Amino acid sequence: MPDFLVIGAARAGTTAIYSYLRQSPDIFMPRVKEPNFFAFEGQTQACRGPGADYINNSVTRLEDYRGLFAAAPGGAIRGEASPLYLYAEQAAARIRHHIPDARLVVVLRNPVEQAFSHYMYATKQRIEPLADFVTALHAEERRMADGWQPLFCYSGFPRYAEQMARYLALFPREQLLIRLYEDFEGDPAGLMQDILAHVGVTSGFRPDMAQKHNAGGVPKNRVFQDFLMKSNPITRAIGKVVPQETRLRIRDRLASLNLTREDAMPAEARAILLARLGDQIRALEPMIGRDLSGWLV
Repeated sequence: MPDFLVIGAARAGTTAIYSYLRQSPDIFMPRVKEPNFFAFEGQTQACRGPGADYINNSVTRLEDYRGLFAAAPGGAIRGEASPLYLYAEQAAARIRHHIPDARLVVVLRNPVEQAFSHYMYATKQRIEPLADFVTALHAEERRMADGWQPLFCYSGFPRYAEQMARYLALFPREQLLIRLYEDFEGDPAGLMQDILAHVGVTSGFRPDMAQKHNAGGVPKNRVFQDFLMKSNPITRAIGKVVPQETRLRIRDRLASLNLTREDAMPAEARAILLARLGDQIRALEPMIGRDLSGWLV
């Protein structure tokens, strides 16, 4: 079982952190990022809607989850990264049951910006059918009732005060490293050293952080993005001869080159998100001891 978990938040650098941690010779992390075991242990997934495979392919059996770490060399620090652990209501209790001494890593992003970034990511992946973020926000309740995956509950996903309360009630504060996305943006190398120390790496290792990971954006050519992201005869044929990790790396590189970044969130969407999440931001401040007033504008 793992010694540490990166539990979130989604769209807050977790893919980059996972990649940088995997570089360490002291750490073993499975090739499968986001197995989601503690979010869905013992459940039969029946998620519907776009991108449902992400949820339905989660690892739900304990023996399969243990198997992810079977190749870890002796003495390695084992870990994995599944941002759904912050969101999923039962994840904290399951982690406490199975690995009560695990070190936990949390990087929180302004939830208003996180929600928009989630929307842009879904747009990049070509699983978001709505071209307007405000319309997508109003569609959340219907989508959740129809069994769509949690990503599409854009304003419900980053309710950090509720989520952090579950972990702080079950784990000693020293087991959680809690940082902000602003820390990652301002001093990524410093944040990585904090994380490495927290999970037990003492070798002085410093990862190569030149590569950028998992950016969102609007496709310049939607037909080409559909070709990259959606199953078709050509990509299925490539999948038979090219290893998955290599194939996904090439796909994501081509997809990123086909994006134009759209950083301007509609003012109406920002107002909706502040109304829905303002209380969460204010409640989070004393929980983590950080000034979050900048998230309220």
